[in-house]
Amino acid sequence: MTTIETIAKHAGVSRGTVDRVLHNRGRVKAETMERVQAAMEELHYQPSALGRAFYMSRQNNKIGVLVALREPDFQRQVMEGVEDGIAYAQQHGMEVLVEYASPEDTAAYVAALDRLLEQDLRGLSLRAIQAEEVDARLRDLLEKKVRLVTYNEDLASGLRDCYVGENARQGGTCAAFLTRQIAPPKACTLILGVARNHHDSNERIQGFTNYFRQQPDCGMELLPVVYGRGNHDMAYQVVKESLASYPRITGIFVAGAGLSGAAHAVEDAGLSGKVRIVGYDATDTNISYMKSGTVQFLIDQAPHSQGYRSIQLLAEAIFHNHPIKTGYYDTGIQIRTPYNC
Repeated sequence: MTTIETIAKHAGVSRGTVDRVLHNRGRVKAETMERVQAAMEELHYQPSALGRAFYMSRQNNKIGVLVALREPDFQRQVMEGVEDGIAYAQQHGMEVLVEYASPEDTAAYVAALDRLLEQDLRGLSLRAIQAEEVDARLRDLLEKKVRLVTYNEDLASGLRDCYVGENARQGGTCAAFLTRQIAPPKACTLILGVARNHHDSNERIQGFTNYFRQQPDCGMELLPVVYGRGNHDMAYQVVKESLASYPRITGIFVAGAGLSGAAHAVEDAGLSGKVRIVGYDATDTNISYMKSGTVQFLIDQAPHSQGYRSIQLLAEAIFHNHPIKTGYYDTGIQIRTPYNC
């Protein structure tokens, strides 16, 4: 059986050095740590999971989670995954702290982030927003070697260890393909984005528009992008105005939160089934619009997996004291119709 003494002898170090590497305490030179880790791999050393969890529970091993989503129904789906992730982390001897903030309120978001950072975290999972104040704090985390996982909305600046979510550009391309299948011969599509600085919404729009640029003979007219801030009422208003300004609209692509507002506007205009909608998130409200015939396809981006995997990856990395093994965990998408909801 491989013991700490065996590893120490194999690596040419003291037992205390091996103990410090195993439990991530005290200072160990980088080359010494690499030598010890190489010895553990060569000797196939596996510490007791139960003993490791007991040890972790006695240490300061805190994980922070920042939840910042627009639609309550979608946030509930993500939170179910977060709660399962918290249970997983707790089983591995860790404490999880959760804060909430609106992605529309940068000051409140930064305040929530600061409250978490005051807790001497070993890892942080957050739904990102694009703001220099946030980036500055995350750059500081990198220097402190705090592991960082983003979910649902990625960081454009690349200040994280891993992103958990769909391939947004590919999702936009998929939406374009679906839109083309249900479009009439002379089609005109309105694109409803979340916000100009919303990273994943913009990636989806890029995927959507690139698809039609590569299909110049398909007869699809794309109108300028409008933005609804992921808010039902604002999305309703901008779609209502667009339908009045462009009566030739035959379809709408909703590149993020706000689909319920778009569907409501189409219904109020008496255009259900005539203006065909493809958009994001299989929430209860969106599904009801699809079952009534106002929405034709929904793209489900696995919200439970986003919440769960972002915490699980952190917990595993901290528990085993190794880097997060991947820079991108693809949760994939599922195409929902009235017949598979």
